[in-house]
Amino acid sequence: MSIFHNTSLPIGLAVQRGDVNNFSGVQKFGYNSSVGTSFETIWDGGGDYTFITSSGTATATSSDTDDNTGTVKIFGLDSNYDLAEETLTIGGSAGSVSFIRVFRVLMKTANTGNANVGTITITVSSTTVAQILPTYGQTLMAIYTVPRKYQAYLVQLDVGSSKDLENEIKFRIKQIDNGNVWNTRSFITARGGFTEKNYHVPEIILEKTDIEMRAKSSATSSISGGFELILEKVDQS
Repeated sequence: MSIFHNTSLPIGLAVQRGDVNNFSGVQKFGYNSSVGTSFETIWDGGGDYTFITSSGTATATSSDTDDNTGTVKIFGLDSNYDLAEETLTIGGSAGSVSFIRVFRVLMKTANTGNANVGTITITVSSTTVAQILPTYGQTLMAIYTVPRKYQAYLVQLDVGSSKDLENEIKFRIKQIDNGNVWNTRSFITARGGFTEKNYHVPEIILEKTDIEMRAKSSATSSISGGFELILEKVDQS
């Protein structure tokens, strides 16, 4: 008997509606406007993403002072790798939550117009952990970390390129409690356009595992990438 025997809805919709106990959905998507001929992270900060090694409080600043006094909401994991979120004032003081991971930031209120004017930068312990590019209103980062007491099922990957170039894309993971090695769990080669990979047999990704999409191109190109996860809370204590 399927766990979805009590609904006729598609699996993803049933999970998002909360019809299936202890399951939830995650959609991550990223963008890098200038991917070169060496692998780099698909995120709006460009280059390689730095996963911090110790937790700390977060601050939000902008490259344009017109954004100051606006607010952003941070989503990530606290020092125990439990889900955490916090709203910060741009240009204000550090928050009170100690983050070990930040994987999404949303603009909540804009001081000028209806989006951010400058680049919003979120730092933890002086390290940039997230950025919001001007006018985008939220981060574009193909990065995630599975929370403690959860496991994730990878159900979909997608990549896109703005130019007709040869692209290589890695989906890789690193389990924090199991050494410092990144394992490539999927590899896609594509020439321009858009490519999607669906998993009829989902990949299982354990708790406290970092996830990152990386790309390189035969010449400089903007590349997008994303993935979908179904999260299962496996420890109810």
